[in-house]
Order: sequence, then structure tokens, then C-alpha cells
Amino acid sequence: MNRLKVGLALGSGAARGLAHIGVLEVLEQEGIPIDMIAGTSSGAIVGGVYARTKNAKTMRPLAIAFGARRMRSFTDFNIPHIQAVSPVAKKLGLHKIKYFSDLTVPWKGLIKGRHIEAELQTLVGHKTEFKDLQIPLACVGVDIDKGEEVVITDGKVWEAVRASSSIPVIFTPVEWRGRNLVDGLLLNPIPTKTIRDMGADFVISVNVIPRKAASNTIESNIVSIMLKSFYLVSSMLVETSLSTADAVIEPDVIGISFTDFHRAKECVEAGAAAARLAVPEIKKKLGLS
Repeated sequence: MNRLKVGLALGSGAARGLAHIGVLEVLEQEGIPIDMIAGTSSGAIVGGVYARTKNAKTMRPLAIAFGARRMRSFTDFNIPHIQAVSPVAKKLGLHKIKYFSDLTVPWKGLIKGRHIEAELQTLVGHKTEFKDLQIPLACVGVDIDKGEEVVITDGKVWEAVRASSSIPVIFTPVEWRGRNLVDGLLLNPIPTKTIRDMGADFVISVNVIPRKAASNTIESNIVSIMLKSFYLVSSMLVETSLSTADAVIEPDVIGISFTDFHRAKECVEAGAAAARLAVPEIKKKLGLS
């Protein structure tokens, strides 16, 4: 019998995006098929790893290790191998995080992003291309010069993921086929329409941006403040995207800051808890119950 093609739209959210892993764990455990994935920013990162492995169980330990190793906090994480610290980095407190150690003259962005590129190459494979993935994937970015959304579905996966998660001003834009791309959250924070355009009959959208973007969470550093500003501006886009989904999963991550990567386990658990609540309705709509 023919069944509906299920698409998963994974939204942006920086550290909160680690909740996508918990969602994938539960959907996999419950036998809900995922035929294609579209991701924006952190959603593109998680989606890229899953599309390559099709195994959510391996992703939780990776996320926890990633958080503990790279992004413990802005106050207690020092990188002893840094030979010279930029005065700009030191003033902003960014030199204490490896990803933020390669600050450049800020003509296009504060950070070149070489360290995050190395991490992404490890996670999704340096040579892995979209055609090699086990699940069709689309990564959403924005052409900052033309103000256009760009959906990447071919070429090297790590390059697409890097472009989709290039936070404006913080990271330099990614040059991709003659275009300067930045984080897709600016125009498409949750790629519901994107996954529908890929051919999905049934779309599950995962939102890790609290509907009340101006929550009581206190953002304590320049990166999280900037991210929160972007999400405040894009809140209407989030609402529109979610309104067209067949099912919505919203992990409770309000108390987690956008840069709290060291709280990876909490994020994953929040995603799993939200998915468990949504599973009965999803199964009913898909005729799997």
C-alpha cells in the first residue's frame, strides 16, 4: 500500500537546536518514517548528521561530548594553544571559546569560522555529498547581497550546513557558487514550505524558538543577545511556517540560552519529551496507530 511521504522540518535555534536529536530518537523508536529532511541553521547541522547515518542513537553522545568539549561557557573555557589573542576577541570575551578564537578584522564578520568548519567536516564527512546521504536533505541559507533564500540540495554537505548556520555579523558569510550566504533563520527559520516543496505529503515541523521569543531567559553574552534579536524579528515567520505544518513539535527550551551548548543533555531530553507527547496524534494522522 502507498503511504504518505513524511518530511521533517528542523528549525534554527543555536544550542536549543540540539533538541532535534531527542525528537529524532523518539520518532525512530516509534517507527515513524522520515523520508526527507529540511533544516535551517542548527536544524541543518542535526539534519545533515542524521541524513548521513540514519541512526539517532549515535547522535546523543556526540552532542553531549560536543557541548562539554567545545562550548562549556563564556567564562571558564580557555584554549591553551592559542598563540595570540586578538584585542577585539579579548574585549568581547570571545577568546575563551575555540570557535570564537579566530577573529578577523570585522569587515564582513567577527569570526572566520575555521574551527566550526573542521567540526562540521568531522560530523558529516569531509567528502560526503548530498547524493551520498541515506535520506534526501535540503539546507536553507540566505544570499545576504540579494536578500534571497537559497536552498542547497547538492554538493558537499558540510559546506551547505556551514552556510545555513553562518550567523550574520558573528561569522563571515560563506562564499558558495558566487553568492555570499548567511544563516537561513533570517528568511526561513523553520523550513516547512521547503520540505513541502521537496515532495513531502505530511510535514512535521520542529520549533525550538519559544513562541514568546521575549521570554524571561537572560542572555548573558553578545552572541546570545544577537541571536535573540534575530529570532524576535523573525517571530512572525515562525508563526506562518508552523501554521502550514501537519504536525508541530515544540520542545520546552525556554530556560536554555542560545549559547548553552554545555546543556546538550537537557536539550536532547526536552526534544524527546515533546516528541513523545506528539507521537499519538502523528500516528493517528498517518494511520499508524
